Parts: sequence; structure tokens; C-alpha cells
Amino acid sequence: MSITASRFGSSPLLLDWSGIQTELNPELRSQSFSTWQTTLEKLRNQVSGFYNAVIDTELSQIEASESLAKKFREDARIKNCLFIGIGGSSLGPMCLIDSLKHLASSPIQFHFFENPDPIDWNYRIQRLNPSETLVCVVTKSGTTYETLSIFMLAYDWLTRSLGANQAAKQTVAITDPEKGELLEFAKKEQISTLKIAPSVGGRYSIFTPVGLFAGCLAGLDMRAFLNGGKKIRDYCDKATAEKNLFLTWAQALYTRKDTHPTHVMMPYSTPLRLLGSWWVQLWSESLGKDGKGFTAIPSLGAIDQHSMLQLLRDGPNDKVIWFVNVQDFKTSVPIPSIQFKVKTFDLLEGQELGSLLDTEFRAIQKVMKNQGRPSIQIQMDSISEESMGAMLFSLSILTAYMGDLMGVNPFDQPGVEEGKIYIRDTLEQNKRRMKEDREDPDTVHRLRLHRE
Repeated sequence: MSITASRFGSSPLLLDWSGIQTELNPELRSQSFSTWQTTLEKLRNQVSGFYNAVIDTELSQIEASESLAKKFREDARIKNCLFIGIGGSSLGPMCLIDSLKHLASSPIQFHFFENPDPIDWNYRIQRLNPSETLVCVVTKSGTTYETLSIFMLAYDWLTRSLGANQAAKQTVAITDPEKGELLEFAKKEQISTLKIAPSVGGRYSIFTPVGLFAGCLAGLDMRAFLNGGKKIRDYCDKATAEKNLFLTWAQALYTRKDTHPTHVMMPYSTPLRLLGSWWVQLWSESLGKDGKGFTAIPSLGAIDQHSMLQLLRDGPNDKVIWFVNVQDFKTSVPIPSIQFKVKTFDLLEGQELGSLLDTEFRAIQKVMKNQGRPSIQIQMDSISEESMGAMLFSLSILTAYMGDLMGVNPFDQPGVEEGKIYIRDTLEQNKRRMKEDREDPDTVHRLRLHRE
């Protein structure tokens, strides 16, 4: 009898691959393990520093993050954090805060600003009070257009209301420790800074102040978060070729890369909604290169049973479903009797919301198996700081290993960089036009009259 479920060492995660039924023959497992060892060696040597950040306080900057967050938590005036970032600089902390908000001990409310959208900016900024708001800006390069445009608005908003000195005191910049225009500005204005280690790319930066400062500001136990990642790291260092779950997980997906190139992550817990969004960037941006990669789609159970299930069950059989479920919600909400004896009401009476959600998950998992639709299950013991650290670290490790299996670099993003070049070119053209308009207003006036 083959085993199709196992735990990642002492971590709060369990992998069940019974829905995808993959078996590696000894030769393939040996080859896969050789690639695995290469991946680990590169990670230990900090091709991406996230792997060592869970054991290295200099890389994680946990102490600096805790200290600075404590300062703002103890300031009774600060009630809001206007958090500015995009991509890995926002998806990680957004996922973290949303998934663990039920454990947060700080009353500070987070407002994530990502897109340079004028309607969104005007609508939300009017609802914040500058004297009660901390502005936190995150960009590793210090030159991200979307992020800096919103930051310039936010800093001007603080300055006009509070003055330059107080605006600087209510601002935090998280960026590269040695270079970048944001760092230059922070030094000039004497703004508090936290550093993202140069070896840690944006989408892997949740284990740096990008995620840790936000978590500490929310009053979460980010030492436990790092420990969750460390437990997975310990497993990686000790797992043998015969029992390595990452080999099983990755090969199940890799061997179906041509027949099932679309992956759908479906957590069965509302707090885990943004886990899928964070994973989409990690999986897509890391592996989508050289004509290779997977299409990643976020979903949410049980909600998307009423939107996507029909497609997943009876549409093209080209998808792998990544189920994420929670063993223990650590809270009980029984469904009461409302004294209306009809069949469905009576059936639900006395049931508990957590068990109902788990029942929904088990039912859909069975539907997928019956239809021959491949799925894989990642089970979390509960939703806690440690389990979230283990989950995000596991997905990061899987991505790094999958990149080596596929022969792509999982740590660069050449397509994104190309887009930045075109954006800069257009912004420079716009700036030149603006300058020309200021220098020759009569010509501009004549042109406008001509158009009219």
C-alpha cells in the first residue's frame, strides 16, 4: 500500500498527492534529487537570500523591524498605516496581514496603495487623517514608477498638513541598503529606513522587512513566522531522495507541464484569499520564461464553487487544482436553530461553519478525483504566524526547484525590466513636451485653437 500523504518534517504543513497519483521510478528520483541538491547549494550560497533569511537576523532584519514597529505601535496618535508598494513589495505584506488579522494585537489599520489610479487615490486619501497616519513605502530598486508616484503624493500630503519635520518622522522607507533614489531621498529627509538585502528579490522578500515590519506593526509574532520557514528549511536540508516531498510535488507538476499547463490555487478559508494572489506572482514571474511556465489562477473555496467549478469539472482537462485546507480553525461557530422546520434549515441546524467548509472542500476534492482532474492538497494545521511562514517558504522553495527542473532562472524578470524601459522612454517624452509647453505658451495656445 503506497503512502500518498506526508508532513514536511516538524512543520505545520502536510502534502497529500493522492489526487494526482504520481510515482517516481528510482532512476528519475535519483536525477530529480541531483537537481534538488543543486538548487539547495545555490540557495545556501545566497543566489536568493530568502533561504538563509529565516536563520540569519542580518538578512531578515527582524530586530530592526521589531524595534521600529514598536516605536510606532506605542505612539497613540498613529492609527493608520498607508503602505505603498507593488508586486512583491505589496502582495506579501497584504497576504500576511489579511491572513493573520484575527491574531493581530495592534489597532493600527493598514491601507495598501499599489496602483497609480487617480480615482482610488482621491477616494481613499480623503478618509485618512495625516496626523494619525504612518506612511511606509517599499521599493527595493528605489525607482519603481508606480510606487514612487504614490509616495510623492503621500509625502506631500503629510508635509502640507504636518510640516516637513513631522512628515519625515511619520515615514518609513524599505529599500536597498546601498543604492537607489528612494534611499537618497530618505537620507536627505532623515527618514527611518529598513533594508532589503541585495540578494533577496522582490517576490521572495516576505522574509525581510517587507513582510516582517508590516507584521510587527500589526502586533504579530514574526519570530514564529520565521520559525515556520526555518522548519521547512530544516526539512529541506535533511530530506532524503526517497522521502523528499518537494521531489514528489514538483515532478507531479513537471511531468504534466504540456498536458496541464494551468494551475489553480483554491484555499478553503477566507483569510487565505490573498495567498493565491501572492502565489500568482511568484509562480508566473519566476517560471514564465523562454516559452516555458504555467498559467497561475487564484481562486477561493467555497465561493468559487459557484463560479469556476463547472469549468474545472467539465471544461478542458488542462488544469491542476492546488487545494489548500485548514485542519483546525481554532474557533467554533455553530449554526443555530431559528425555529423554521424545513429540510435545508433543519439539515444545517447544529452544524458548525468550519466543518461545513471542510465538508465543501472534501466534496469538491472528490468531484475532481471522480472526473480524473488532477489535484494536490496542502493542509495547514491552523492559520497562525508559524503556519504562514511554513507555507510561504515552501512555495518559495518549490518555485526555486521548479526553475532548475525547467531550465529557467526563477530569480530574474527580464520581461518586467523591458516594460520599465518603455515606461521610462514615454515618461521622458512627456516631460520634454511639458517643458516645451511651458517655454512656448503662445504656440500651445495656437495649437489648441487649431484643434478646436
